[in-house]
Amino acid sequence: MRRHPCCPAKTIVCPTKHQQVNTCSQSQVNYVHPTHTTVTDHHTVQNTHWYPQSTSWGQTVNQTNVYGGQTWPGGYNGVQGAQSGYNNNGVQGVQSGYNHCCKR
Repeated sequence: MRRHPCCPAKTIVCPTKHQQVNTCSQSQVNYVHPTHTTVTDHHTVQNTHWYPQSTSWGQTVNQTNVYGGQTWPGGYNGVQGAQSGYNNNGVQGVQSGYNHCCKR
């Protein structure tokens, strides 16, 4: 077949062929689920009270001096043997015999 230069060429359009290309992609979605924890310390202070007690004892002493004069009770006048010389043992002022204080 020969072409004649006088006639234009024909163009025929065929139906569109459909092609599908599958791609994969990944994305990250962050979900935040908050939780709050309160820690409460229940502290008990136990107060122990002590009541120590002490006891003191006191004593007062009063003293008086009563002077009866120049003579001793019962008519005794002075210490026995105070004016004497030496006794038999060589002790001056001591005389054996009756003792008015101890009554022996």
